Amino acid sequence: MPLTSKAVLQFMLGLFLVSLSANSYGDDILVHAEDSLEWNQKEAFYHAIGNAEALQGKQEIRAESLKAFYDPQTVERSIIRIVADGNVSFADESHQGSGRKLDYDATRLTYLLNGPNAIISGPDGLGTAEQTIIFKRALLMVELIKNAKIQLEDGRHLFGQKIIIYLDDAENISRITATGNITIIQPNGSTATANKADYNRAGNSALLTGNVVVKDGETELAGGRAEVDFSTGVSKMLSDKSGGRVSGRFTRLK
Repeated sequence: MPLTSKAVLQFMLGLFLVSLSANSYGDDILVHAEDSLEWNQKEAFYHAIGNAEALQGKQEIRAESLKAFYDPQTVERSIIRIVADGNVSFADESHQGSGRKLDYDATRLTYLLNGPNAIISGPDGLGTAEQTIIFKRALLMVELIKNAKIQLEDGRHLFGQKIIIYLDDAENISRITATGNITIIQPNGSTATANKADYNRAGNSALLTGNVVVKDGETELAGGRAEVDFSTGVSKMLSDKSGGRVSGRFTRLK
């Protein structure tokens, strides 16, 4: 059932006020479109085309085209999923994101954002990924997949193939784990590389494992594992369980 008249659209939008599930934010969701709005009763979705948007309280999803799927078994036709395509963006109270495509699960409060160059930002910084960003809002977790990068507000950068961000109840970063070609760049220019990293934001420290190299100027430490305290600047290099040696190269005395 396509609707193309703007006046008709505005009238019909009043009929398309539908509630999300009890696990979501609780407000009604409004679907707007500039070009057309189609109601597919057979497949149970609304299709908005042209500067499309889905709005619910402080939450919004915008795209060139979006489909809002509802549960036909409920009287309220509760929205359970939104699929958006083309110049996609989303925003809520604390986070914003953008990419090429977005699949939002309204029952699990999960955003699946596809790249290339998917972006998400929050109170503590900005994250990017070449392939996918998964924001599990109910679980307070963000996954960045393929050529991932985090730029923290304090100037620290972290690179890896897969990065998982754990948020606290205030939606600030509490912990970061990363795997695959890890690089951490400090605001002072010192770097650390490893196969894996586990960063404790509260303790401002990190455990690095696998082919660890810490560099600061001409000073270089290498080993199987490293404990790095970013507050004190102390790096403790440890051998791995296979008995590998720890080595260091230091600036020559002049």
